[in-house]
This record gives sequence, C-alpha cells and structure tokens, in this order.
Amino acid sequence: MKKLILSILSFCLVALLVTSCASKNGASTNLKVSKSTVTGTWTVSDVRLEGFPNGYRVENAFGMAPYKDFIGSTWKLYGGYSGYITLPNGTTQNIYWDLLKDGLTPVFQFKKVDAGEKAREVTEGYRMRIDAASKSSLVLSSPFDLANGTTANIVYTLTAQ
Repeated sequence: MKKLILSILSFCLVALLVTSCASKNGASTNLKVSKSTVTGTWTVSDVRLEGFPNGYRVENAFGMAPYKDFIGSTWKLYGGYSGYITLPNGTTQNIYWDLLKDGLTPVFQFKKVDAGEKAREVTEGYRMRIDAASKSSLVLSSPFDLANGTTANIVYTLTAQ
C-alpha cells in the first residue's frame, strides 16, 4: 500500500513539474486576450531575435522592411478590426486584424490590405503568438521556420500610446 501511495505522489509531482515548465517556455499559455485589450494605438519600443543561429540574417519582416525598421513604428488597431502600421520612415500599410486561439495560446493575425482591396479578398497574412498583453503593453512573437527544422522568433514589444 505504501508503494502505491508513493507511486501516485511521484506521478503527481512529475505531472505538476511538466505542466509548470510548459507555460514558462512559451509552449502554451492560458493568457486571456480580448479585442478591447488590443484595440488602440501602439508604438513598437523593442524588437529582438530569439532562437536564431549566430550570423543568421533576417532580411524582411511582414514583406515590408527589415525587422529593425519596426522600432518606433505605430500600429493603430481599430475596434472594427481594421487598422494600419506606419514605419518611422513614413511608409504606411493598411491592415485587417483579428484574434485567434491556437490551443491555449492567443494569436494576433493580420493581413495587408492595399487601396481598392477588400479584406475578404486577401488570402495571405501573418500570425504572431501573443506572449503578454495588457492595456499598456503587448508582446508579439513572429515565428520563422529555419532550414534545420527548428523555429525561431522575432519578438516585438509594443507600448500603448
């Protein structure tokens, strides 16, 4: 009987450790994000690379500009899911955005909508995992599949205006 109880306790301890480690490494979170949390005007205050090999070059983000050019960009996200991204050099891109759930992980997705296009006609877009979200800050991770089969991320930190 003692061995059975010890086995059950050991199993519970291992299960607790596995589930607590999974949320720390970003594998899955139970972060609650609503449209009202994301709606507003945001400025990208920081962009960093995670998981890229030394010397790896990321040339372009979102088909718009090098990832570093997004520092200081303004993201205006309206409650009706439209919005725009303006880079510090003045380049502006209209977008249509939405929130999704990928398992337990919230996802911010957007597609670029050019003049004369309707959002429903655009079939390609971008998805970013929401790592943190509050009324004052937003952290988004954009995944990149590397040739060696691993995934790296460009992490954008946005601050509310």
